[in-house]
Amino acid sequence: MSTIKVRLLILTGLLLLLAATVFPVTAAFLDPVSCPGCGMVWKDTCVPFERNNETAYNEELEASYVSIAANLTPVADFSNQSWSSAFLTLNNLIKERYAFTQWKSVDFDALYATYAPMIVNAEKTQDKAAYYRALRGYLFAIPDGHVDVLPTIGDFGAKYADIGGGYGFAVSRLDSGTVIVSYVANGSAADSAGIRPGDRVTAWNGKPVMDAINATSYIWAVKKPSTAEGIYLHKQRLLTRAPLGTPATVTITKSDGLNPRTINLTAYNDGADTLIKTTTFLGKQINDIGAASILTDIRPQISNDTVTYRTLPGGYAYIAIYEESYHVYQPFKAAMLDAIMKKAPGMVIDLRYNSGGDDNIASCFAGWFVEKPVFYEYATKFDPGSKKFTIVSEAWTQPRTDGYHGPVAVLVSPDTISSGEGVPMVFSNSGTGKIISWYGTNGAFGMNSLQTVLPLGMYVVFPDGASLDKNRMIQVDSNASLTGGVSPQIRVPINEDTVARSMAGEDVQMTYALEWLAEQQKPQTPVTTVTPAQKSSMGIAIIVLTLGILVVIAKRK
Repeated sequence: MSTIKVRLLILTGLLLLLAATVFPVTAAFLDPVSCPGCGMVWKDTCVPFERNNETAYNEELEASYVSIAANLTPVADFSNQSWSSAFLTLNNLIKERYAFTQWKSVDFDALYATYAPMIVNAEKTQDKAAYYRALRGYLFAIPDGHVDVLPTIGDFGAKYADIGGGYGFAVSRLDSGTVIVSYVANGSAADSAGIRPGDRVTAWNGKPVMDAINATSYIWAVKKPSTAEGIYLHKQRLLTRAPLGTPATVTITKSDGLNPRTINLTAYNDGADTLIKTTTFLGKQINDIGAASILTDIRPQISNDTVTYRTLPGGYAYIAIYEESYHVYQPFKAAMLDAIMKKAPGMVIDLRYNSGGDDNIASCFAGWFVEKPVFYEYATKFDPGSKKFTIVSEAWTQPRTDGYHGPVAVLVSPDTISSGEGVPMVFSNSGTGKIISWYGTNGAFGMNSLQTVLPLGMYVVFPDGASLDKNRMIQVDSNASLTGGVSPQIRVPINEDTVARSMAGEDVQMTYALEWLAEQQKPQTPVTTVTPAQKSSMGIAIIVLTLGILVVIAKRK
């Protein structure tokens, strides 16, 4: 996420351009008084997209780096080094340039000491799967969804070897803290053993089930979570995954907690069935973790649209946004104008599978709903010359004269990452609409960039800049206690009823959003305002009435 948070697939070319070229600053957007030293100030982030000239906008993006452009370096290429040498160089690079080392209390020396021997051992045996697994483990030890590796030639079978097997059922942790069976595959050994949805799970392989979930690795999560709740969600999804043929024991009881039973099961190839069934936080079931390619095989399961727009029962408008790239704005604008023309009584903005992109577009999206200017961010970037993080740009969300001001429900999830978290952030900061979901957003809001290429085609990304609020404090990115992201203002309960309904195919979060919108249509009871003069008159009247009553009582006596 950044004022230049362009999607990862085009970051390489962009960064190389940044290292070599500085474009002229467009005076209409530059305000050095409000942001001294900034290369760019966007007082209205919608202007570049309304202008519909991507080339001019890219020039402005590049101009934001004018103060540090001479010091910028191209993407580091360590691909010709040995595995262990490249890993050491990577650790030194990220230790120097990662934007949240102190914010998240990351100890890179300790991480290197833990994972370097794994890399060395993998290199000795030329075990590519072990190399990739160790590299992924190292990066996942940094709780930031932006710190990741994109393998260009696959995972060498590591993922399937680790989690290719399922046990025929999945679990969910309820708000009460109880872990229940949320799904059982028909005809599976779990089904034959009498495990049923709603059963309570108390132990896994002899450990209390909560301990077992906490001990589960989540390195195969596709959109790496950054917050405690996001991490826990993926750990519970992966609890019931293992290498093929791995035995497991599960202890369950019925809802009354009586007559516990311990059942022996063996992991089998279920085609990622339990992983598919546990993506209901996205509003639909897809194959995310089990997909062959994270770059090409997941998004088409969500939608092939740039922006999905339709009318819901009750006349409400539904708009789903999947990323923030330049070509998304015009379809979004068209959807907004149509909804406004049709006088939609409310809107649902669905960001549950939003992969981010450009912060300015996210800020502009939010401008269609706010009623007053909202500060969006200061963006920082690591300056290799000064070795400091420098503010390079400033952005504001401005209300549009043709905007929408009816009730708006925003749906998010831990897969709402990067600039996808920008609209919820503005809504939360401005009191606009309501964020309604099971979980908060990912909590990875830094300025992400492609940083280096490692042996075997491993592309490593991490943020070398942060998003700061108007007080110049880090915003949205999760901290050392794994608190961050944008939380729902109305949390959809996770209980036996909502879990069962979601497993039956209902988009429960959407149901709650529509119910909230319906509530906003009901006539509001007017609040009677009493003026100070009226209060004074009422007080005198009460005193007179009281004295009169006392006189009557006295006469009767």
